[in-house]
Amino acid sequence: MSALYIHIPFCKHKCHYCNFFSTVSFKNKSLIVDAIITEIEQKRNYLDSNILQTIYFGGGTPSILSENEISVIFNKIHEIFTVSNDCEITFEANPDDINHNKLKLFKSLGINRLSLGIQSFNDNILQQLNRSHTSSDAINSVLLSKEHGFDNMNIDLIYGIPGLSDDIWKEELEKFLSFDIPHLSAYALTVEPKTALNVLINKKKYPPINEDSVISHFNYLIEFLTLNNYNQYEISNFSKYGIESKHNCNYWKNLPYLGIGPSANSYNLVSRQWNHSSITKYLESINKSEEYEEKEILSLDDQFNEYIMLGLRTSFGIERDIIEKRFGIEYLEYVNNYVIVNNTKFISDLNIITLNPKNRMFADRIASDMFK
Repeated sequence: MSALYIHIPFCKHKCHYCNFFSTVSFKNKSLIVDAIITEIEQKRNYLDSNILQTIYFGGGTPSILSENEISVIFNKIHEIFTVSNDCEITFEANPDDINHNKLKLFKSLGINRLSLGIQSFNDNILQQLNRSHTSSDAINSVLLSKEHGFDNMNIDLIYGIPGLSDDIWKEELEKFLSFDIPHLSAYALTVEPKTALNVLINKKKYPPINEDSVISHFNYLIEFLTLNNYNQYEISNFSKYGIESKHNCNYWKNLPYLGIGPSANSYNLVSRQWNHSSITKYLESINKSEEYEEKEILSLDDQFNEYIMLGLRTSFGIERDIIEKRFGIEYLEYVNNYVIVNNTKFISDLNIITLNPKNRMFADRIASDMFK
């Protein structure tokens, strides 16, 4: 399975919590689009297969691009790669960027999955997060997208926010359910270094995160969605059965992918490389045909650790036959012994090992304990 990710590093303004690479200056937007096209040409042979099964536009805010800029990138993708007939093509968008013309364009380009950065349906919460849209924008973006035939849709919600009571969180989930959306990505608010949120908390202008609220919201999230027939196939991701994000499953199943654009990562099972997290450096290097990425060769232990870390976050788990084939019998014996000693943490059959659902919230901690 071949997956392509395109990073669009532009936002109207920075949300308080965001630590993704992006800029609010649009002065280099057309140059970045040109550079992305050049990089697609240069990386045409990175993936073993030239047939794309998934394409994902993320950021930043891809929906900031003009119709012409989006079309130009799509034309280059189709020129360089073969896009499979059933390719999942996801486009991230902010609610306030959604309109009839843009949705018509998305359809004409073959985009068949939208991911709307809603975060909350509550105006007070949206203001706290410094989002650019209102609750009305959020609702209208969902309704308009469905009107244009985008049935395969994801929305993002954030929980654990100071001021987000249990009752408001329940209202958020009820609102999500009312739209019959097949996929939800729900994330706990985290305080990342160098974000506005971190500065505000350190200056005591914003309350710290309450861990008890985070756990309460997370537990209710799982209970509510399970009762309504959504599958928690990854810690933060829920879908109706059979409508998981194919692109994100590619990451969690530890399969290769190509990332294009400033700060984008690529992975081919044995090495990882990442582009400059600087628009200036990225553009200069592309234009001068210089290296614009750093690369890390992964040892066998590194590859094993990555497989364990990603797999344990999901309902797919890790597989004994894959471990033996990719890493050898010594690694399989190590895993089997670890699972026997820590059997209460796992659900295991002859091949697949998953975390006990009550331990999934601690997946990263358990996985790191299993590292070689």
